Amino acid sequence: MKKILIILLLALVAIPVSVSALVTYSGNQVNIVDPVNDDVFATGGMIEVNAPVRSITAAGGTITINAPVSGDVIAAGGTILLNSDVGGKVVALGGTIDLAGNVTTNAVLQGGTVTIQKPATIGKDAMISGGTVRNAGTVLGKLSVQSQSVENTGSAGTYEVKPVRGVGASALWIFSILAILLCLGWFIIGLLLIRIMPTRFLQVEQEIRTNTLLKCVVGFVAIIIAAIACVFLAITVVFLPLALVLGSLAFIGLALANLFVASGLGRVIGRFLKWNGKEWQLYTVGFLALSVLFLIPVINILAFIISTSLGFGAILYAVQENRGALTGSAPS
Repeated sequence: MKKILIILLLALVAIPVSVSALVTYSGNQVNIVDPVNDDVFATGGMIEVNAPVRSITAAGGTITINAPVSGDVIAAGGTILLNSDVGGKVVALGGTIDLAGNVTTNAVLQGGTVTIQKPATIGKDAMISGGTVRNAGTVLGKLSVQSQSVENTGSAGTYEVKPVRGVGASALWIFSILAILLCLGWFIIGLLLIRIMPTRFLQVEQEIRTNTLLKCVVGFVAIIIAAIACVFLAITVVFLPLALVLGSLAFIGLALANLFVASGLGRVIGRFLKWNGKEWQLYTVGFLALSVLFLIPVINILAFIISTSLGFGAILYAVQENRGALTGSAPS
């Protein structure tokens, strides 16, 4: 499962490297009815592609592709329906995935229920992980499946099944799904912060990009001091409410710290690639890049400590710089 997640995240992070521009769509309902001879990035509750596009990266509740895609399809959502042909690869993560169109190259699919319909042909290899997997199509290369329930009435060049058995495997599967949902939840929180309070969000992000090392050290020390202070205050009945307040504020800061770092990292990546994306696009790229770092053994621990410390320190500096606005006092 970790292998599939890494492939998915790397594919998403690689998008800005391969394109010179993006056509973006967002909203509760996104319906693409005109041909787009460019790469599409779409987010929304319900996304429908009813006209040919070059390639598409989509994240939403329900994603339906009813028109040909000449390049790659990368999608994450609750329900993903691929009803038309794809000229490149398909990388999909969702609750329900239904593939009815042809895929020219490879397919990497992970979901609760994954179905390859009878008319579908995958030109190369397919790697599938899911609670229930049904294949009635044709895989010209290797079909590799990891699932508790597999139904294969189609054909493949070579066929490999890795059944998931035992309580430990089930617990690992549930933990992985919860981790994915939690990751998506924090990602959405960051998008909401950018939408609701863009000025405050950018103020914290700017703190990350100035005196970075100093703020990383300050954040690390502040986290230790906050933890010690909460423990000492909590052992007394009188100061227990204060400990709860301090602990809650520290928890909120720690929870949001990596979101600001992700935005700053996305801006650095954008400058390196000479790509001037919108704020939410830079945040998305940075979030995915940071997620990849968190999946790499050994490096993930160091990356998490540095990222959390830097973000927490940037929050403290931003609060200090804007204390007048927060307390209502006049600036000195």
